Amino acid sequence: VGSPPSLLGVAIDAAAPVVSPALVLGTAPVSAPPSSPRWLLSLAWCAGTLVLAVRWWRGWRAADSLSRAAQPAPGASADVRITNAHIEPSVARVFRPLVLLPAALPGRLTAPQLAAVLAHERAHIARRDNLTAHLQRLVEALFWFHPLVWFIGVRLREERERACDEAVLERGHDAADYASGILEVCRHCATAHAPDAVAALAGNLTLRVRHILASTPPLSLGFLKAAVLTACTLAVALLPLIAGAMDDAARRRVLLNQHVHVLQDAVIYVRPLAQDEGGAPRLDVDGHELAIRNSSLRELVALAYGVDADKVTGGGNWLDQPRYEFRAVVGQQLSDPEDFQPAALRGLVNKLLGSRFDLEIHVNQQCQAPCGRDAQARVPATR
Repeated sequence: VGSPPSLLGVAIDAAAPVVSPALVLGTAPVSAPPSSPRWLLSLAWCAGTLVLAVRWWRGWRAADSLSRAAQPAPGASADVRITNAHIEPSVARVFRPLVLLPAALPGRLTAPQLAAVLAHERAHIARRDNLTAHLQRLVEALFWFHPLVWFIGVRLREERERACDEAVLERGHDAADYASGILEVCRHCATAHAPDAVAALAGNLTLRVRHILASTPPLSLGFLKAAVLTACTLAVALLPLIAGAMDDAARRRVLLNQHVHVLQDAVIYVRPLAQDEGGAPRLDVDGHELAIRNSSLRELVALAYGVDADKVTGGGNWLDQPRYEFRAVVGQQLSDPEDFQPAALRGLVNKLLGSRFDLEIHVNQQCQAPCGRDAQARVPATR
């Protein structure tokens, strides 16, 4: 660089870091393989998810096959089908759902009992419970390792059945006929019950029959209680995320300070590049070496201060040409190089530009330390 000015004015807003798009910020691949426990945990998660996904898919295929083979029920509406399979009354399909009844069951129930049982299944259809049940199965397959997920799943099934029981009673069906109909279904179909199905025998039958016979209407939470419950639910969901973000920010600050300390004693190598040595600008970080390849001085400053290259002002075309390869060799190993933050380069860049190019970096009209020629005595070696 021929006779560069001693002052490089920089208009940088440090509070709004924007990574320069002109420089591809990458890291050198880590050669060490992941630890065995991580691989084992990943393998266990994949195995558990695969088992539950296969069970889910087989149940869906079986229900779809039954609904295709079922026949319209004589004297019933179009959404009720009869099947010869040994099943309990249930709802099949997410879209265009149907109520499936075993062929022998209508003859065992009185008309009021059958009407109440059908009203229960139609309540499931009105609430789109098959869709929510499939979403619940998806969550259970992904988070099968968490006990709370299974506890919530059981509670959801209980509340679905209770809500449908309440809907049946609200439509005017007799509680005694409805309870006796459920018991008759249990006598006929107990061995065909599927725990995860949206069906007549789902949930805790003892509690369901007690609630039906008590005929107690559901209590409304009211606006205040609903608001408090919503706020508590959001707090439970968001607090772990906030705590995780704060912990990650603290870890990154500690790691940044460690990298700044290690780079203080780095030996810096500068090599101008010929025009045919192009390629994409890149930052590579290894254990004992940091390399910035095919970068101009303007891009180097932009990288270190986290701004676009056009925010770096002052000087002339010599800030953009020629291009350089910068290497910093450190005595201590950089910990977690894959999490290296370019902000750790600021002190190093200030030293390099001050000692090699006689430049000063100014942010908000303040010269950044080490400032200009003062950096010359503070650089262990620049080659």
